[in-house]
Amino acid sequence: MAKSSNTYSKQDSFALQAKKLGYRSRAALKLKEISDKDRLLKRGSRVLDLGCSPGGWSQLCSEIVGKEGLVVGIDLKKVEPIKGVTLIQEDIVNFSKDLLLEYGIKANKFDLVLSDMAPNISGIKERDEAQMIELIEIIKSVSDEFLSNKGSLLVKVFHGEPHEKLMNYVKSNFQQVRIRKPSASRPNSSELYVLAIGKNYE
Repeated sequence: MAKSSNTYSKQDSFALQAKKLGYRSRAALKLKEISDKDRLLKRGSRVLDLGCSPGGWSQLCSEIVGKEGLVVGIDLKKVEPIKGVTLIQEDIVNFSKDLLLEYGIKANKFDLVLSDMAPNISGIKERDEAQMIELIEIIKSVSDEFLSNKGSLLVKVFHGEPHEKLMNYVKSNFQQVRIRKPSASRPNSSELYVLAIGKNYE
């Protein structure tokens, strides 16, 4: 028997739930699940959201960290304003302390750096992996400069060489490393989230 066109798939249910909760993307539910499981987001935390468009992760962060905290989102695309979030329209390659000061932010260290970014997929494995590796190198650089001592890093990555390179970095620079596959991720997707806790500055 054919399925009714009114029957929602599991993925549709996540999209509907996100919409009902007022989030701009289903991705917010991925972060919420990880945060709830690992106690990642806390009131008063300072969070940097790399590649924040359309803003779902920044929304959730702002709700949890509250007025005592700080949420900065940066993306090359224009992102519609989010209450409690400082949005910077700029390439993450150009992220700097001077750029923060331009937006009136004196803090230059964050408790948590997030990245749900992925390069535009071409379907050519070698090209896609090279772009993802380049992205990871940028994230590593930002983490080294802006993550506070004992801070945490959460990065979306895909199976293959990019995953291996990221794992080599976090294992050498953080106290704990965990791999997460949230329920809201597509079952057939190779995406994983690498959570690194406790940045070491020794």
